[in-house]
Amino acid sequence: MPNFCAAPNCTRKSTQSDLAFFRFPRDPVRCQRWVENCRRADLEDKTPDQLNKHYRLCAKHFETSMICRSNAHFKL
Repeated sequence: MPNFCAAPNCTRKSTQSDLAFFRFPRDPVRCQRWVENCRRADLEDKTPDQLNKHYRLCAKHFETSMICRSNAHFKL
């Protein structure tokens, strides 16, 4: 099943791109920051666990300096 980018007006999906897709963080503070930056009102009532399980953002919405690769894990 492909991952779709949750950013408004972004039509990227994982099967059509070599971009990385990142899960929303489970940490409530960081997750809230992602929701605010997405500017999607429909995500505001979802829990961090729901967002982590069902929503992704593609790498196009992050500056390279925001992506930290450590032991093959991404930390945003």
